Amino acid sequence: MAFRSGREEMRGRNMNSTFHHLRWGCFLILLFFTASCSLNQALVKSTSESESLQDTARLEKISRDHPDTAIRAQAHLQLAFLYVNYKNPRLNYSRALQEMEAYLSLSPDKTQTVDVQNWLAALREMDQLREDWTEMAEKNQALQGRIDKLQATLDKAQEANNKMREAIERLKTLDRQMEEKRRSIK
Repeated sequence: MAFRSGREEMRGRNMNSTFHHLRWGCFLILLFFTASCSLNQALVKSTSESESLQDTARLEKISRDHPDTAIRAQAHLQLAFLYVNYKNPRLNYSRALQEMEAYLSLSPDKTQTVDVQNWLAALREMDQLREDWTEMAEKNQALQGRIDKLQATLDKAQEANNKMREAIERLKTLDRQMEEKRRSIK
């Protein structure tokens, strides 16, 4: 019996050891996922211009050079969020759109969440509004130039009109004088 209980004890140790390894493995996996989620959030916590520039440079390097496509895609997504972060002194919605589109081209369909699609739609709309605003600003500038030319033409026309009024008044005065002379001659 003592032998049996020793064997059972060894089996118990093996089971405890297996359970112990499984428990630590689960803990490490959980720690890995937690760390990776917090890293995603930490990437966009820049508060100053120099930190934003450093983060941007680091993420651009990762998005270009990293051999893993998933990591490059994540870098593009983090760049997109960095470009629209309210703490970033150099907001750039067009660049955020480019980075978001790069993320979508590199990421599998299952990672393309509704939130990402909403961000993409909003960034596309903002980019279209920026293009419309730029076009309207150019048209406004052209119209302002045209208004300036028309104003100069109007000023010249008003000056000519004033000269004509003066000439008409002189002619009226001359006509009255001539009419008086005719009456006095008769």
